[in-house]
Amino acid sequence: MKDVELKPCPFCGAQIKIVVCDDEGNIQKEEYEKKPWSGLGYKLYHDIKDDPTDSCPIAGHEGAGDLGVWIYDTKEEAIEAWNRRVDNG
Repeated sequence: MKDVELKPCPFCGAQIKIVVCDDEGNIQKEEYEKKPWSGLGYKLYHDIKDDPTDSCPIAGHEGAGDLGVWIYDTKEEAIEAWNRRVDNG
C-alpha cells in the first residue's frame, strides 16, 4: 500500500488509525492479517486518550473505540472512506 495519510479527526484533530479486525468487527493485533481465522477486515480507530479536547464525540476507549460500524475489505477502502469529506458550503 502506498503511503496515504489519513485526515485528522474533524472534531478534535486527533490522528486516526486503521486497525485490523475479523468479520465480526472484533479488533485484532496486526499479526492476525497473516493468518486470519474468522475473516479479515479493517476499521477506523481513534482513542480517547489521543483527544486533546477530552470531548470528542467519536473517540473511544482502547479495545472498544472503533469509529462506527463499518468494516472495510481493504485498508485502501478505509482510507478513501475516511478522507472523503462533504462540503456543506
